[in-house]
Amino acid sequence: VSTSTLIEAGAVITKQSYYCPDGRHVGTLDKSGDGTTPGQIAIDEGKLSDLLLETAASKDIEVLMNHHVSAIRQKSSSGTVGVKAKDTLTDDLLVLDGSMVLGADGINSKIRREHVSGSEKRDHRHYHGMTIYRGVVENFPSFLDGETMALAGGFGVIAVVYPIGRPCEKGLQKIDWQFAVAEEEENFDPSTHCKHILGVLSANGYNLDFLDLKSLITETTSIRADRMVDLDPLETWTNGRICLTGEAAHGMLPVGDSQTMEGLLDAIALKEALEKSKSDATCDVLKTFEKMRYYDASLDQSRCRVQPAERIVQEAMDTIPGTSEVPPEYEQRIREVMKLLQDAPKNSPKNSEATPVASTSTVAQRLLTRQKAASMVTTPTQTKAGGHLIDQLTDSLQLSPLERISLTCAGNLQMVFSSFYMQPVDVSVDLFKEVELTDEDKNATKPPLAVYDRVVDMFIGDAMFCKATSKVKVYDAELYEALATQDVGIGQLLRLRNLGPLFGLHDAGRSNDGGMWRFYSMDCSDIIDFDIVEEFSGDAWNMKQLTSGISRRHWSATEARNLGPLFGLHDAGRSNDGGMWRFYSMDCSDIIDFDIVEEFSGDAWNMKQLTSGISTEEDV
Repeated sequence: VSTSTLIEAGAVITKQSYYCPDGRHVGTLDKSGDGTTPGQIAIDEGKLSDLLLETAASKDIEVLMNHHVSAIRQKSSSGTVGVKAKDTLTDDLLVLDGSMVLGADGINSKIRREHVSGSEKRDHRHYHGMTIYRGVVENFPSFLDGETMALAGGFGVIAVVYPIGRPCEKGLQKIDWQFAVAEEEENFDPSTHCKHILGVLSANGYNLDFLDLKSLITETTSIRADRMVDLDPLETWTNGRICLTGEAAHGMLPVGDSQTMEGLLDAIALKEALEKSKSDATCDVLKTFEKMRYYDASLDQSRCRVQPAERIVQEAMDTIPGTSEVPPEYEQRIREVMKLLQDAPKNSPKNSEATPVASTSTVAQRLLTRQKAASMVTTPTQTKAGGHLIDQLTDSLQLSPLERISLTCAGNLQMVFSSFYMQPVDVSVDLFKEVELTDEDKNATKPPLAVYDRVVDMFIGDAMFCKATSKVKVYDAELYEALATQDVGIGQLLRLRNLGPLFGLHDAGRSNDGGMWRFYSMDCSDIIDFDIVEEFSGDAWNMKQLTSGISRRHWSATEARNLGPLFGLHDAGRSNDGGMWRFYSMDCSDIIDFDIVEEFSGDAWNMKQLTSGISTEEDV
């Protein structure tokens, strides 16, 4: 289908603008394209289907409609796959043989659950506590410039309105609208939808001066309601001659036009895989297609869950008084996070032979062999140089406060978890293997004594909360001996020499179980260096089945020395404002000692009036 045909049938979108519910402008994305081809075209789904069918007919491509697939069977003897289908109009049965089956049957894909994932219980849809109400108005007054997609609201209620047809001489357009509403009980009674939506908009202060939302809703003849759901990434999209595409493969939340765009990218990649394949084997073609698309699509699935632009709008709603305009830095932040969402990852293994990212070990291997991407951050000043990356990750990953703490731990992760659960952290070394020095290491001004591949698991009681995979370069003989003879964590290694490492955060993301992973480095001035990937369990901060009580193990003086500064808590209490104070000492073995009183404000963990954004000033 040509671009000109799509433009004729739909509407060119040149802007995507974000607003607070009261109509204040937060930011606008440029969607105008390259000057010759539009950046975005909005079109009615039914019209697009008609265009595709007309194009197929013009090329003598047979399309079989009104058939329900009841069975799929792969035939090893003939190297084909058989499909049994039932005509929904006549009840006649039809059996077809072909070279492959592409399961493009949407987010409720039966092919996915019966032939690829194998289980609806393990591969269930994720409900995000929201209902999406949607409708179309045939002839409605154009708003703004007639080429803008408007999004209003943050979390709780989000309105999305855009044209899907060109304006007529009277200035009327076909308008598509969607309202995502967070609600405890699902509402699927069509007779109540109009009144319900109007009530929600009124309760949340919606008042857009450029768009009459009340008329838009009341003039809609049919309103549909759907649960807001998505899917977790599968380990594979293929099973022999069966392959998933579109939402059946990577069903995601409707953020940044992601659903349609990912399906179109699948189509392009499948075409390229068929054209470039050096094998006649259908299975190989489908695997090639999967390798081209799996990484990007799976990453976008997790990014869409964050709803990064809506998060920034919500921040503006919460922090900028209604009588004030929203500062321009909010627009810049929206542009940055949406560019991150919509751009293909620089390290994507397109057209490569890499295994699709599915397991935790694969994540670590991929990250530890790639070029690091962030400036080093001198601990403990985590919000100075390099803080911009932390800000981006917080927006894109929807990090909780506790996850932000673990994101920026620099050698003190075990202490943080031990304090949180009031129990000791145990370290189990799964892999400790010395590897050959590279030519770069051998030719360095100070070559390392040894380089290790190391994997450790961290436990509290019997519950593992983190797997750390690292490449360690050791330049110091004392640390070399400690690594070789003891089950120690990174924090203990650093405290063996009272080291304050130069910390660099390079990347972070979400694993399939919802846990966070982070990739970072610590540089200890030619004593010991680490490149580390830590993968946290999905319940790392909410582990229920922990052995109760606090360890009463007594440490010898030598063991205490190996754990870093000798820490002594002497007293603690409450200040007049309800904040906590503590009095403690730290003894660093005749190097430096501290006696410290720290007094925390009453709202130390619940400060509301904070200046938004993260400082990017140089360290002083």
